[in-house]
Amino acid sequence: MFGVASRAANPLRLAVVLPLLVLSSGCATASAAFRAGPGGIPAEWALRDHLTYGRATSAWSAMGDKKVAPADALLRAMYRGVIGLHAGEYSAGSRAMDRAWTLVDDRYSKRLSVGAASLVTSEATLPYYPGITERMFIPYYGALNWLARNELDETAVEARRLSALLAAEGDDQPPAELRGMLRYVSGVLFEAAGEQQDAMVAYRNAAALLGTLPGDTTVAGRDSGDVVVLIEEGFVGRPEPQNFGVYMNGDELVALTSGDDNGRLQLAQTLQRRHFDASFDRAQLGWLTYEVNWASFGEASRIDGALAVRTTPSTATLAGADVTAAVRADFQRAMPAKLTRAIARSAVRWAATRAADRAFSDAAKKRGDDDDDSKGWGSFFVGLGLAAATITSAVIDQPDLRAWQLLPDRLSVARMRLPVGDHPIEVVRGDEVVSLGTVTVRPGGVAVLTHRWWPGPGRTIPTADPTGIPPGIPPGIPTAAQGVKVSAK
Repeated sequence: MFGVASRAANPLRLAVVLPLLVLSSGCATASAAFRAGPGGIPAEWALRDHLTYGRATSAWSAMGDKKVAPADALLRAMYRGVIGLHAGEYSAGSRAMDRAWTLVDDRYSKRLSVGAASLVTSEATLPYYPGITERMFIPYYGALNWLARNELDETAVEARRLSALLAAEGDDQPPAELRGMLRYVSGVLFEAAGEQQDAMVAYRNAAALLGTLPGDTTVAGRDSGDVVVLIEEGFVGRPEPQNFGVYMNGDELVALTSGDDNGRLQLAQTLQRRHFDASFDRAQLGWLTYEVNWASFGEASRIDGALAVRTTPSTATLAGADVTAAVRADFQRAMPAKLTRAIARSAVRWAATRAADRAFSDAAKKRGDDDDDSKGWGSFFVGLGLAAATITSAVIDQPDLRAWQLLPDRLSVARMRLPVGDHPIEVVRGDEVVSLGTVTVRPGGVAVLTHRWWPGPGRTIPTADPTGIPPGIPPGIPTAAQGVKVSAK
């Protein structure tokens, strides 16, 4: 365990131990902390801006810049998967999502032991581990990248990964609305890959959660086929920095800076509850106060107005789910433990600052009481070490603002059964109409379109074969396979 001290803290011990604990986090972790500024990670704004204004290829190029791309390997792969889909880099995007899946699996077994290190260094310096909602979108985007390449076996693999996450039991599962929508999407993916039995199971699971499903999920006859449109809207809400006031007495300070890890965490939980206790009298004499670096969950970049998908002569309404609500729930589940650890870390810094003040005062007093200039230098260097460690720790211990900030705020699905032939597909919101191009509906087939409606001006980007049939399948042959067209607004 990473106890800061095994007995009551003293200035010399803190002067030696605290700098080692802080500096052991390394330059890379300090860089990650510096990049978490008041507006979130600054690079996130650049990437969102590129995507919003239709510059997906610029966003993809920007991911090669270490100053822009997330410092964490897992988060970087997750970003690449989304950007690759919109930049037409499907091969690289699918590899990135497969890499992300592997890293999540590897970090799962390590996250508990690594988490203990956050008692002495910032959460932002630890390997990133996504919440359950973000984990579900890894195979989601992996499947869309594979589908855009018409790699149907790999698409089915991603659909099974998504289904496995959705089938897992636990209190951390997303709300039923999003789980039902992702169950439905997995059914579409299975159907696209020709796995009809798996698709039927997925649709039954979706119906159990949603009640009514979008469109007709039975297999179409030889005179018709289906068009499924997946629409992502806006940007998900993200963590934002915040200061958190903590109140304690002298005995609690000693316990926080010199006790064992379990005792410190239990006491930090008490201080956390005290902050939210309206009956607590903050004006009482004897209470010490200090601030903790903290993160709250901000609002999504949301787009107002109802969506519809239409073609002549049909119009389909969409069934949708709130992604931000699910990500916020994941954030809120993790925050109590993170806040507890932040309180414990801040207490150590608070004590080190006071110890540095005393050391400098002792040094000045000893030199003032004696003509020998060598007197007091020991106390001076102790104070200098504590001051340097405190400043460094405060810089590195920034709130952890990392998140998959390219996820949509909302995910919606529309499904239309259309006669065999060519059909123009449009997405409508109010007076705005966006063309997704013309789709060729094949007998018994399913054509899948994905569209991202960004929260700002942009342009439509068609990026795949609009026929909805992968290479090597002769026209007119009944099939469940299809290509994907990706567009953005």
